[in-house]
Parts: sequence; structure tokens; C-alpha cells
Amino acid sequence: MTFLVKGRVLLCSGGTYRVQTPDGIIDCTLRGKVKKAEGNTIAVGDEVEVEVLESGDCRIESVLPRHSKLARHSVARRREQVIAANVDRVVPVMSVRRPPPDFRMLDRLLVLAELDDLHCTIVLNKWDLVEGDSASASEATADGPSDLERLQAAIARDPELAPFEAYLSAGYELLPASAKSGVGLEAIGKRLHEGISVLSGPSGAGKSSLLNALAPGLDLRVGVVSEKKGRGRHTTVAASLHPLPGGGYVVDTPGLQFLSLWQVDPAELAHAFPEFRGLDPCHFANCRHIHEPACAVLEALESGDISRSRYESYVSLLEEAVCQ
Repeated sequence: MTFLVKGRVLLCSGGTYRVQTPDGIIDCTLRGKVKKAEGNTIAVGDEVEVEVLESGDCRIESVLPRHSKLARHSVARRREQVIAANVDRVVPVMSVRRPPPDFRMLDRLLVLAELDDLHCTIVLNKWDLVEGDSASASEATADGPSDLERLQAAIARDPELAPFEAYLSAGYELLPASAKSGVGLEAIGKRLHEGISVLSGPSGAGKSSLLNALAPGLDLRVGVVSEKKGRGRHTTVAASLHPLPGGGYVVDTPGLQFLSLWQVDPAELAHAFPEFRGLDPCHFANCRHIHEPACAVLEALESGDISRSRYESYVSLLEEAVCQ
């Protein structure tokens, strides 16, 4: 006798899909008709229907509709690669030191999230390496500085952190964090306990270390940063979805070295930059904000109201979108 059960995909690896069901975690294969219909694009976070056979084998019969996704252009082939499905929040993790923050990568992650209307929380990891900041989570008191105040003070005194001011001005939430000292772990944990969150960022940013500190039972592999190259090594080899104690799921992704947008409408790209949305309308409704007269974005750039680095990211992404 066979029966159907619903579940959520936790891991996709080598044609095997690990699925969490009400009765426990099972390993499944993908039924041929589903593989053909879906193009084998099942991703972690997908809700699926699984047929459990009398033999005990399990196979995915169908994939339920997604309410959101985080996707990029595939590295190997010209197609969409879904990083995670049914995502509620994107958490870009940037190391403040070793390796230094990759602002171009950060901008691309934020644009991917904005295009799908996903919440964003930027984590500035390895905060214990910020010069002059020796406070730990255990030293924090009700009378001490808030995370935002600590961040603003560090940005004001440290030129390497100064570019993060642009993200605060754009309205993003930034949280300093350290798996070593415990700074920021409570604040991050509160955000991860709601829906599905994707932690993503460059190799060596410390995503797995953060998750291990937040949920020690995960015991994820942790790598080291190359002293010679200043870059991290991949320790997470495939995206995986982890249920968290107390509720919520978190997706741990492989460290990104390549992140290209997939089939983005050039006309929509400017809306993925919150600081552009807050400006007065441009003279031309179809303004691309490159060289057009009476352009509100170019005027804000000239006056210093928007970041030149962020604007340069916009131009680069626009060129990419036009050429797709």
C-alpha cells in the first residue's frame, strides 16, 4: 500500500532529495514525469508531495506552487538557478575583515532580494576584528550602546567601514555580529525564527560559523581564510535548509564567487535600489539614469545624496541586463 505525504525539501544532492515530513526526514528520488515537467529545478525550501511505496522507497510526485524564490544566472549553463524557494528573508553576510567586504557582491544580493520583494538584513560578521570594539555580548547592558549606535560609531572612525553608511541611508537594517564574542547573535536569531531565511555571501564571510553559534547542534563545517589570497575556501558545497530550534528555517549557501542576474527587465532595475525610489520623478518616464537631462538620480549623485559606489553597481547591472 502506498500513500502520499507533504514535506519540505532540505537538501538536493546527486539526484537525491532530503525532505522533512510530519513523520520525520526521508530521502527521496524524483519521479520521471516531475523531473521532465520541472526541468529538475527543485530547490531547498520547496514544498512537495511524496509518494511512500510499500518497499519503503520514496519519490517526489509533485512540487507545490512557490510564493517566492531567490535565483541567479547559472554558472555552467544559460538558465535560471534557484538558490532557494519560498524565501521570506535574505541575510547577506559580509566579513568586516579577512576577507574585506565585497560591496559589489552585496549590491547584487540586495538587488536579487528587492526584485522579489524579500526582506533584507545585512550582517557585518567578524565584528570582534573591528579595531577599538572589544565589547562582547555578555558585557552589553541596558545602558550600553545599541547595535545601531555601535555600528554608526565604527563607521565614523573606520574608513574601511565607511561604505556601509550608504546602506543605512538606503534604509537597510545592518547588524554587527561575531560568532566568537557573541555580539549580535540574539538579534539575528530573532529574525531567523520567522519563515525561511537565506544566509548568503562570499566564501570566508563566516556564515557557517554564525549558524553554529546560533544553533550548535547543526555542527556545520567551518573553513579558514587563506593568508596569501585573503579569500575564504568553500566549506558548504550545496545549499541546505536547516530547521531552527524555536521555529523558522535557515538556508546555508555555498560561498558565492559569481552572482549574475537572470532575465531582469532593465526598466525595473532602478526600483531595486531603495534610495532611487525616494527621489522626485525624473523628467522622462523611461529614464535609465545614465545621461538623460533632468534626471533625479544623476542630480542626487552630483549632490552626494546617493552613494557613487551604489550608483556604479546600478550601471554595471543595467549593462548586464541590457545584454541578456
